[in-house]
Amino acid sequence: MAWIRWVRSSALLALTAMVIAACGGGGGGQSNTSATVNHSGTITIWHGYEGTYLDTKKAILDTYMKQYPNVTINLVHKPNLTDAVTAAAGASQGPDIVAWVDDQIGKWVKLEAIKPIDGLAGVDTGYMTSTYSKAAVDADTFEGKLYGMPEAVEAITILYNKKLVSASDIPKTTDDLVTFAQSYGTAHPGSYGIVWNPKDAYFQAPWIYGSGGFYVKSDGTVGLNTSGTKAGFSYVASFKGAMPQGVDYGIADTLFKEGKAAMIINGPWSVADYVKAGVDYGFATLPVVKATGKPASPFVGVKTWMLGAYSSNPGLAVDVMKFFTNQANQTTMVLSTREIPANKAALADPKVQAIPDIAGFGAQVKNGTPLPNTPYMSALWDPVAKALEAVWTGKQSVDSALSDAQAAAQKNIQQLQ
Repeated sequence: MAWIRWVRSSALLALTAMVIAACGGGGGGQSNTSATVNHSGTITIWHGYEGTYLDTKKAILDTYMKQYPNVTINLVHKPNLTDAVTAAAGASQGPDIVAWVDDQIGKWVKLEAIKPIDGLAGVDTGYMTSTYSKAAVDADTFEGKLYGMPEAVEAITILYNKKLVSASDIPKTTDDLVTFAQSYGTAHPGSYGIVWNPKDAYFQAPWIYGSGGFYVKSDGTVGLNTSGTKAGFSYVASFKGAMPQGVDYGIADTLFKEGKAAMIINGPWSVADYVKAGVDYGFATLPVVKATGKPASPFVGVKTWMLGAYSSNPGLAVDVMKFFTNQANQTTMVLSTREIPANKAALADPKVQAIPDIAGFGAQVKNGTPLPNTPYMSALWDPVAKALEAVWTGKQSVDSALSDAQAAAQKNIQQLQ
């Protein structure tokens, strides 16, 4: 299962961690404002990498140590990384670098587990925006400061079965997508034009954010009762009858594998199974929201390297981050791992673009919105999911379901403040 989906499933655990977090002074370590790098010392990186992912990343860091023999980089795998970082911060400890997910940034800033990288090893906003995709930089920015260096990005998009539908027939607007789904089902009884999980908050973000709605802002403002969010919910509900009533992630996935769905909305974690199932698939970006004229905007999750608040050599740590995420190393990495690089030049490399999966998901990332890195995001997943379930099953109207979800989310956020 993809790292971003795992993070969402454990988001409620963050509520407890934030409520009991102690207030106190800033993190330890050296000053956080120096462009000078001392290429000597030990850098410890806590991560969740495994298998081929880990082997490829280790090889890049081995190259850094060969270039700078006085530097030692220790990669430490933490099976429960979020818990480990939170616990270490409470004891005024922690690694030099944490390699994890951007939606933890806000939480860890408040817990003083990480600190800004602005001004270290020549890093500033200009460097970041010229090197990495906008969505990735936005995801790593919190309260006006840079808290991480992006490694790879992830977003959902449309995958289509080339034997069932041609690229030229894929709808370009949201209205046309509904029409296509309805007409395909009529013409092919027992099959579906498009499927996805309509009861999951992550999968509905494209319609909500593309319609001008939002889940939560960095200051804790909840947007579930806004007109844009209501429009996004109503759009999802318009697919009733065009998708199975009981559809969820597993059912949608199976329908696409079995050739009973012409298209599916899913993420990079799914393609290996589609290859195994023998599906000849292609990619298409999500359609433009007819009412706003804006593209549907899925969440862009960002694998991020963050600077530990108690790093003894923050300048060196950030220099390691820059090396790891530069064009050459990111190109090498993604040719092996098939991840979507946050480095713009690496993504544009012809060898990378020649990989259909990377080009397909990479095109969608350009229309995405950063997965909110506010600590309040953990308060939204469950209320939104319950509202989607109520609307899809017909238990509540959009207005009623979102009114309840708004109240529940606000109550959750009050516990975090």
